Amino acid sequence: MEFTMYDTLLQLPLFQGLSKNDITDILSKVKFHFKKYESGEYIFRQGDVCSEVGFLLGGTLAAETVSMNHSYLFCETLSTACVIELYSLFGIRPCYQASYRAVSEVSVLTIDKCYLFEILASYVPCALNFSNIICTRSQYLYQRIWSDVTGGLRTRFVQFLMQRSTRPSGHKLLRIKMEDLASLLSDRRINISRMLNALQADGLVHLKRKEIEIPALEKLLLLPVGR
Repeated sequence: MEFTMYDTLLQLPLFQGLSKNDITDILSKVKFHFKKYESGEYIFRQGDVCSEVGFLLGGTLAAETVSMNHSYLFCETLSTACVIELYSLFGIRPCYQASYRAVSEVSVLTIDKCYLFEILASYVPCALNFSNIICTRSQYLYQRIWSDVTGGLRTRFVQFLMQRSTRPSGHKLLRIKMEDLASLLSDRRINISRMLNALQADGLVHLKRKEIEIPALEKLLLLPVGR
């Protein structure tokens, strides 16, 4: 059991670099919670106080974020071994930025905030991993904010998706009215419709009523600039 737990924790980015003795010591002091969720169940809700950090050990999650004015919802798929909102534990607004729903049966490990603080204070590798995760996200977001958004409507649409994604690849879903998307992209509704239909014809998106499914964001990123 101890070896299994050791392997499990070492899969997670926060605990990489620790020795078996360190893991054993942490297990004797810290309470870990292992939970399973059925498809459709929510693990965390957007806006709730972030009092614990979660790690996805198995299965697939959908991270759903509703815009501040509630005009649209952006959803992306997360896979095994990802950390859930480590960056939301501290700061000016320590709340979950998205809701996390099980797409399949999922296994999640959670650690209460107080225990995580103890780990960070006691184990240098964990503190370094934590800092690296936070800094990487900060730099990633900064790069996106300052990236060049010049180009055609399709380029602006891809940039819109990128700015709302935690990862530049994988399945994404945008639930939005065409007139709201037109306003956000500063263009006419008819042009939005033409652009999306062209992407659908290329197999890059699937369109439904008030819904745009992007099977693989990385394929959209390969589009020539300016188209």
